[in-house]
Amino acid sequence: MNRITLAAALLFTTLSSVVFAHHSTIAIYDASKRIEVTGKVTAISWRNPHGRITLEVADENGNLTEWEAEVASNTVLRNRKVRDDVIAVGDTVTMAGQPSRRGLPIMLGTNMLLPGGYEFDFGSGNAYFPAGKNGNIVGYDIPDVDASAAIAAADGIFRVWSTIMGDPAAFPMFKGGYPLTEEGQRALSAWDPNNNSLLQCGNKGQPLIMITPSPMDFTRQGDDILMRLEEYDARRLIHMDPNAQAPAEHTMFGFSKGHFDGSVLVVETDHIAAGYFDPAGVRQSDQIRTVERFMPNADYSRLDYEITVTDPVNFSEPFTLSRYFVWYPEMSVHPYECLERY
Repeated sequence: MNRITLAAALLFTTLSSVVFAHHSTIAIYDASKRIEVTGKVTAISWRNPHGRITLEVADENGNLTEWEAEVASNTVLRNRKVRDDVIAVGDTVTMAGQPSRRGLPIMLGTNMLLPGGYEFDFGSGNAYFPAGKNGNIVGYDIPDVDASAAIAAADGIFRVWSTIMGDPAAFPMFKGGYPLTEEGQRALSAWDPNNNSLLQCGNKGQPLIMITPSPMDFTRQGDDILMRLEEYDARRLIHMDPNAQAPAEHTMFGFSKGHFDGSVLVVETDHIAAGYFDPAGVRQSDQIRTVERFMPNADYSRLDYEITVTDPVNFSEPFTLSRYFVWYPEMSVHPYECLERY
């Protein structure tokens, strides 16, 4: 018989948390609880910023309820080399995850017990179901991709960069603890996690867009550099002419000027429209300025990243955040195709 089981309060492990960390899921789901829902898969949508799986669930009286599980994004699955073909419409599965804070039949799904007894984890690498085949997680694979063209085309920093989401030194970059001014603290106190623009597609500006776990690359655009980020199909143009002049208006990604210091790309950005600084409600003003350093290692297999932030309205002093990217030749920047949340 299908059932809905409320488990005792359990926190996510670090790896399962980072799969969703940059999209403020805490406003929608209760991370202190874990539920299990068993039902028949009626629909699967692998989209961004999160996928969705719909289940038809029967209670003890046979009454049917449609449940929707928000799961890791198409980009995350691809980045972590997870195949999505192990789940099919018509399968009877058990989904585990965080329940809705509003009592709705929706959940943040993190692990799924498949009909054959194996477990699918949506990219975290962590088993949940003890009834699974000794915790045997399926769905990971090395993609059969011919990377020879990407290897041949790679030229210094000009290649695709990806994220190791299981390493907190790489993701997420925004971890709180910033030197807030009184104004910054007042702005944060007004944060409504249930009603803010970050819950919708395409509302990350500079520097928040740099939290991305999705692939990005650098390409030449004349004498300038175009940074293409898969997340929200974001595009940042870096002007390499030292005499380039900023326009009067402020935009989400601002006006960026860059230069190379040896192999290091240094990018200074201002004229950034005010918005959210991080996914937890910290604000930034239109006076914010950033200085980024993209620092490749000797064989260009890793790209260390530092960003120094100055905003006299919201932060009492400049501070620096850091992360790193890696080069996987088999990865590429895909269209994002964002699907709005509930």
